[in-house]
Amino acid sequence: MNIIRKWLDKIIEVFGCCLIIVMVAIACWQVVSRYIFNAPSTFSEEFLRFSLVWLSVIGIAYVAGKHEHISLTLLLDKCPRKLAVGWNIVIQTVFILFAVYIMIIGGWRVSATAMMQISPSLQISMGKVYYALPLSGVLTIIYCLLNIFDMLKGAPPGKTQAAEPVHEIEGDRHD
Repeated sequence: MNIIRKWLDKIIEVFGCCLIIVMVAIACWQVVSRYIFNAPSTFSEEFLRFSLVWLSVIGIAYVAGKHEHISLTLLLDKCPRKLAVGWNIVIQTVFILFAVYIMIIGGWRVSATAMMQISPSLQISMGKVYYALPLSGVLTIIYCLLNIFDMLKGAPPGKTQAAEPVHEIEGDRHD
């Protein structure tokens, strides 16, 4: 299970970092083209808007997977461990239900409805832009299932454990 989490984390991290780099470059190009060349870029604003949608929605799955979403834990921190684990499993189940009904089913319907609508500057189907919702829903479900599995094993949810313990090298000890 750790391998799945590590691969998903790495893929989303690389995707997010690359997308941010491209977004910064295009935003800089938009400023340069508008104020220096006096010829505003026609595609940049639309690309940045769509990229921000993808980055935000995929980020939802990533944060849910890391178990770093916003939460109020004042009472939960004072509960017995078994009760806290049970409640966290309930929360993960609610996330799964939300991902299924809102992100996957709702996102798929919105994508299908908007498939024939074409964006003005980029000339791409708006349905493809909205594919971020079902994709993020699937990723959220995978992460929530991994979190539940971790909690049932007694491990903290969203944290990958090292595959093998770190061993001290005899020459590195500084006593």
